[in-house]
Amino acid sequence: MEIDTSVWTGRTSLFKDGVKLERSSEKGKPFLAESDAGELIKIYPKATLTELTPALEIDGIKYCTQTKLPWHQSVVALLPMLLIFVGGGLGGGIGAVATMLNVKTFRGSESPITKYFKVIGISALSYVLYSLVAYLLIKMIER
Repeated sequence: MEIDTSVWTGRTSLFKDGVKLERSSEKGKPFLAESDAGELIKIYPKATLTELTPALEIDGIKYCTQTKLPWHQSVVALLPMLLIFVGGGLGGGIGAVATMLNVKTFRGSESPITKYFKVIGISALSYVLYSLVAYLLIKMIER
């Protein structure tokens, strides 16, 4: 199975053997797949906070579609979200984008040191970007 989640719409598509599975219109909008025995299986996508792709729930059992980040990488990846406390919606928006980039970076294939340098750079840039945008907004309002 292959899962694809749109960054723009948040919609999830599920593929089995390269064929896109249909979604049911019932509560939870499960994907409908046929098992090897010919039975109809309902697959529910379940969003998780720190993962970019949702987990899949089949017969009440939750299956992760990706390995979880270690706790220390999750903490470092979520550092830009602290902007929400400083900058409200603007800070939260910038922090959310930076957090998604951090998680994607940690899932990359580079060396661990490279990943940490990139994540620290992304986090630092998010704070700089917030400061710059906030400064420009204040200057525009003061006119």
